[in-house]
Amino acid sequence: MFNDDFNDIVQNIIRSKKYKGLYKKTIEHNVKRCLEKYGKKQAERRARKILHQIWSAYYDNKPDFRRIYKSFIDNFEINNATESEIKERIIKILSIQSSTYERIPILDNFYKQIFAITGKPSSIIDHACGLNPLTYLWMNLDSDVKYQAYDIESDLIWFLNSIFKFCRLDNIEAKLGDVLIDEFGYIDEFGYADVVFMLKLLPILEQQEKGCSINVMKRLKCKYLIVSFPIKSLSGSEKG
Repeated sequence: MFNDDFNDIVQNIIRSKKYKGLYKKTIEHNVKRCLEKYGKKQAERRARKILHQIWSAYYDNKPDFRRIYKSFIDNFEINNATESEIKERIIKILSIQSSTYERIPILDNFYKQIFAITGKPSSIIDHACGLNPLTYLWMNLDSDVKYQAYDIESDLIWFLNSIFKFCRLDNIEAKLGDVLIDEFGYIDEFGYADVVFMLKLLPILEQQEKGCSINVMKRLKCKYLIVSFPIKSLSGSEKG
Protein backbone atom coordinates (compact mmCIF):
# COMPACT_ATOMS: atom_id res chain seq x y z
CA MET A 1 0.00 0.00 0.00
CA PHE A 2 2.79 2.44 0.91
CA ASN A 3 4.58 1.83 -2.40
CA ASP A 4 1.36 2.24 -4.39
CA ASP A 5 0.50 5.50 -2.63
CA PHE A 6 4.09 6.70 -3.00
CA ASN A 7 4.17 6.04 -6.75
CA ASP A 8 0.72 7.58 -7.28
CA ILE A 9 1.65 10.80 -5.48
CA VAL A 10 5.03 11.12 -7.19
CA GLN A 11 3.45 10.66 -10.62
CA ASN A 12 0.64 13.13 -9.82
CA ILE A 13 3.20 15.77 -8.88
CA ILE A 14 5.48 15.07 -11.85
CA ARG A 15 2.52 15.37 -14.24
CA SER A 16 1.46 18.74 -12.82
CA LYS A 17 2.42 21.83 -14.81
CA LYS A 18 3.84 23.52 -11.74
CA TYR A 19 6.28 20.79 -10.70
CA LYS A 20 6.95 18.69 -13.81
CA GLY A 21 10.48 20.06 -14.16
CA LEU A 22 11.54 19.45 -10.58
CA TYR A 23 14.30 16.99 -9.73
CA LYS A 24 12.59 13.63 -9.27
CA LYS A 25 14.74 12.68 -6.28
CA THR A 26 13.64 15.84 -4.44
CA ILE A 27 9.99 15.03 -5.11
CA GLU A 28 10.44 11.42 -4.00
CA HIS A 29 12.28 12.41 -0.83
CA ASN A 30 9.54 14.77 0.30
CA VAL A 31 6.69 12.45 -0.67
CA LYS A 32 8.27 9.60 1.30
CA ARG A 33 8.65 11.74 4.42
CA CYS A 34 5.08 13.01 4.17
CA LEU A 35 3.65 9.51 3.72
CA GLU A 36 5.44 8.42 6.88
CA LYS A 37 3.36 10.99 8.80
CA TYR A 38 0.07 11.38 6.93
CA GLY A 39 -2.54 9.54 4.91
CA LYS A 40 -2.38 9.63 1.13
CA LYS A 41 -4.44 12.76 0.42
CA GLN A 42 -2.91 14.81 3.21
CA ALA A 43 0.58 13.56 2.32
CA GLU A 44 0.19 14.79 -1.25
CA ARG A 45 -1.10 18.18 -0.12
CA ARG A 46 1.78 18.49 2.35
CA ALA A 47 4.40 17.42 -0.22
CA ARG A 48 3.10 19.97 -2.71
CA LYS A 49 3.21 22.67 -0.05
CA ILE A 50 6.84 21.85 0.76
CA LEU A 51 7.79 21.89 -2.92
CA HIS A 52 6.11 25.27 -3.26
CA GLN A 53 8.07 26.59 -0.28
CA ILE A 54 11.43 25.38 -1.56
CA TRP A 55 10.99 26.36 -5.20
CA SER A 56 7.87 28.09 -6.52
CA ALA A 57 7.58 30.70 -3.78
CA TYR A 58 10.82 32.32 -4.94
CA TYR A 59 9.28 33.43 -8.23
CA ASP A 60 6.11 35.47 -8.79
CA ASN A 61 5.34 33.07 -11.63
CA LYS A 62 7.31 30.14 -12.99
CA PRO A 63 9.73 31.75 -15.45
CA ASP A 64 9.60 30.84 -19.11
CA PHE A 65 13.34 30.26 -19.33
CA ARG A 66 13.30 29.56 -23.06
CA ARG A 67 11.62 32.88 -23.77
CA ILE A 68 14.04 34.67 -21.41
CA TYR A 69 17.02 33.04 -23.11
CA LYS A 70 15.74 34.05 -26.56
CA SER A 71 15.32 37.62 -25.34
CA PHE A 72 18.87 37.57 -23.93
CA ILE A 73 20.54 36.49 -27.18
CA ASP A 74 18.35 38.42 -29.65
CA ASN A 75 20.35 41.09 -31.50
CA PHE A 76 23.30 40.52 -29.19
CA GLU A 77 26.69 40.12 -30.85
CA ILE A 78 28.54 38.41 -28.02
CA ASN A 79 31.87 38.54 -29.89
CA ASN A 80 31.78 42.33 -29.88
CA ALA A 81 30.05 42.82 -26.52
CA THR A 82 31.81 44.53 -23.63
CA GLU A 83 31.60 43.12 -20.12
CA SER A 84 29.38 46.02 -19.07
CA GLU A 85 26.96 45.26 -21.92
CA ILE A 86 26.76 41.61 -20.86
CA LYS A 87 26.20 42.64 -17.23
CA GLU A 88 23.42 44.99 -18.28
CA ARG A 89 21.51 42.14 -19.89
CA ILE A 90 22.20 39.77 -17.01
CA ILE A 91 20.87 42.24 -14.43
CA LYS A 92 17.48 42.11 -16.16
CA ILE A 93 17.47 38.33 -15.61
CA LEU A 94 18.57 38.58 -11.97
CA SER A 95 15.51 40.72 -11.30
CA ILE A 96 13.09 37.81 -11.80
CA GLN A 97 14.21 35.96 -8.65
CA SER A 98 13.77 37.57 -5.23
CA SER A 99 17.15 36.54 -3.79
CA THR A 100 19.29 37.69 -6.70
CA TYR A 101 17.19 40.83 -7.15
CA GLU A 102 18.01 41.86 -3.57
CA ARG A 103 21.75 41.47 -4.22
CA ILE A 104 21.90 43.60 -7.36
CA PRO A 105 22.70 46.89 -5.53
CA ILE A 106 25.60 45.29 -3.62
CA LEU A 107 27.08 43.01 -6.26
CA ASP A 108 30.17 45.15 -6.80
CA ASN A 109 31.20 44.73 -3.15
CA PHE A 110 29.52 41.45 -2.22
CA TYR A 111 32.15 39.09 -3.63
CA LYS A 112 35.01 41.50 -3.04
CA GLN A 113 34.35 41.32 0.71
CA ILE A 114 33.91 37.53 0.69
CA PHE A 115 37.07 36.82 -1.28
CA ALA A 116 39.06 39.28 0.83
CA ILE A 117 38.60 36.70 3.60
CA THR A 118 38.76 33.44 1.65
CA GLY A 119 41.32 34.47 -0.92
CA LYS A 120 40.53 34.21 -4.61
CA PRO A 121 39.11 30.67 -5.05
CA SER A 122 40.13 28.28 -7.78
CA SER A 123 37.02 26.13 -7.25
CA ILE A 124 33.43 26.96 -6.23
CA ILE A 125 30.34 24.87 -5.51
CA ASP A 126 27.00 26.73 -5.51
CA HIS A 127 24.17 24.73 -3.90
CA ALA A 128 20.52 25.63 -4.56
CA CYS A 129 22.07 28.17 -6.88
CA GLY A 130 19.00 29.71 -8.48
CA LEU A 131 20.22 32.49 -10.76
CA ASN A 132 23.27 33.26 -8.64
CA PRO A 133 25.84 31.76 -11.07
CA LEU A 134 24.90 34.55 -13.48
CA THR A 135 26.66 36.93 -11.08
CA TYR A 136 29.96 35.29 -12.05
CA LEU A 137 31.11 38.40 -13.93
CA TRP A 138 30.97 40.37 -10.68
CA MET A 139 33.29 37.88 -8.94
CA ASN A 140 36.41 38.98 -10.86
CA LEU A 141 37.91 35.50 -10.78
CA ASP A 142 40.61 33.94 -12.92
CA SER A 143 39.34 32.41 -16.15
CA ASP A 144 40.41 28.90 -15.11
CA VAL A 145 38.34 28.81 -11.90
CA LYS A 146 36.09 25.74 -11.72
CA TYR A 147 32.48 26.57 -10.85
CA GLN A 148 29.84 23.88 -10.30
CA ALA A 149 26.25 24.96 -9.65
CA TYR A 150 23.38 22.76 -8.49
CA ASP A 151 19.63 23.24 -8.31
CA ILE A 152 16.47 21.15 -8.50
CA GLU A 153 14.68 22.47 -11.61
CA SER A 154 15.58 21.14 -15.05
CA ASP A 155 14.49 24.21 -17.04
CA LEU A 156 16.66 26.42 -14.83
CA ILE A 157 19.65 24.10 -15.36
CA TRP A 158 19.13 24.20 -19.14
CA PHE A 159 18.86 27.99 -19.03
CA LEU A 160 22.02 28.53 -17.00
CA ASN A 161 24.08 26.21 -19.20
CA SER A 162 22.71 27.91 -22.33
CA ILE A 163 23.74 31.34 -21.02
CA PHE A 164 27.18 30.03 -20.05
CA LYS A 165 27.68 28.52 -23.52
CA PHE A 166 26.49 31.66 -25.31
CA CYS A 167 28.82 33.83 -23.21
CA ARG A 168 31.68 31.33 -23.69
CA LEU A 169 32.02 30.66 -19.96
CA ASP A 170 33.34 27.14 -20.38
CA ASN A 171 34.52 26.85 -16.77
CA ILE A 172 30.99 26.97 -15.29
CA GLU A 173 28.49 24.11 -15.34
CA ALA A 174 25.04 23.68 -13.81
CA LYS A 175 23.62 20.28 -12.87
CA LEU A 176 20.55 18.86 -11.18
CA GLY A 177 21.34 18.14 -7.55
CA ASP A 178 19.91 18.41 -4.04
CA VAL A 179 22.37 19.01 -1.20
CA LEU A 180 19.97 17.41 1.27
CA ILE A 181 19.94 14.00 -0.39
CA ASP A 182 22.80 13.74 -2.90
CA GLU A 183 26.48 13.00 -2.51
CA PHE A 184 28.67 15.33 -4.53
CA GLY A 185 31.99 14.82 -6.21
CA TYR A 186 34.13 17.81 -5.33
CA ILE A 187 36.62 19.57 -7.45
CA ASP A 188 40.26 19.53 -6.46
CA GLU A 189 42.70 16.62 -6.26
CA PHE A 190 42.02 16.27 -2.53
CA GLY A 191 38.23 16.16 -2.98
CA TYR A 192 37.67 19.68 -1.64
CA ALA A 193 36.25 22.90 -3.09
CA ASP A 194 37.81 26.19 -2.04
CA VAL A 195 34.40 27.83 -1.51
CA VAL A 196 30.87 26.48 -1.18
CA PHE A 197 27.92 28.88 -1.43
CA MET A 198 24.73 28.15 0.52
CA LEU A 199 22.95 31.46 0.05
CA LYS A 200 19.61 31.61 1.90
CA LEU A 201 19.51 27.82 1.73
CA LEU A 202 19.39 26.68 5.37
CA PRO A 203 15.77 27.81 6.02
CA ILE A 204 14.73 25.86 2.90
CA LEU A 205 16.42 22.72 4.22
CA GLU A 206 14.76 23.19 7.62
CA GLN A 207 11.33 23.38 5.95
CA GLN A 208 11.94 19.86 4.66
CA GLU A 209 13.65 18.32 7.70
CA LYS A 210 13.79 20.12 11.02
CA GLY A 211 17.32 20.19 12.39
CA CYS A 212 19.01 18.82 9.27
CA SER A 213 21.18 21.86 8.47
CA ILE A 214 24.06 21.05 10.81
CA ASN A 215 24.50 17.55 9.39
CA VAL A 216 24.32 18.86 5.82
CA MET A 217 27.04 21.42 6.51
CA LYS A 218 29.23 18.84 8.24
CA ARG A 219 29.15 16.67 5.10
CA LEU A 220 30.43 19.43 2.84
CA LYS A 221 34.07 19.20 1.83
CA CYS A 222 35.34 22.73 1.44
CA LYS A 223 37.84 25.21 2.80
CA TYR A 224 35.23 27.95 3.23
CA LEU A 225 31.45 27.71 3.52
CA ILE A 226 29.54 30.90 2.69
CA VAL A 227 26.09 30.94 4.31
CA SER A 228 23.53 33.73 4.19
CA PHE A 229 20.06 34.14 5.67
CA PRO A 230 16.99 36.12 4.59
CA ILE A 231 16.29 39.24 6.63
CA LYS A 232 12.69 39.31 5.39
CA SER A 233 10.17 36.64 4.53
CA LEU A 234 8.92 36.40 0.95
CA SER A 235 5.81 38.29 2.08
CA GLY A 236 8.04 41.17 3.21
CA SER A 237 7.82 40.75 6.98
CA GLU A 238 10.98 41.08 9.07
CA LYS A 239 12.82 37.90 10.08
CA GLY A 240 14.47 37.35 13.45
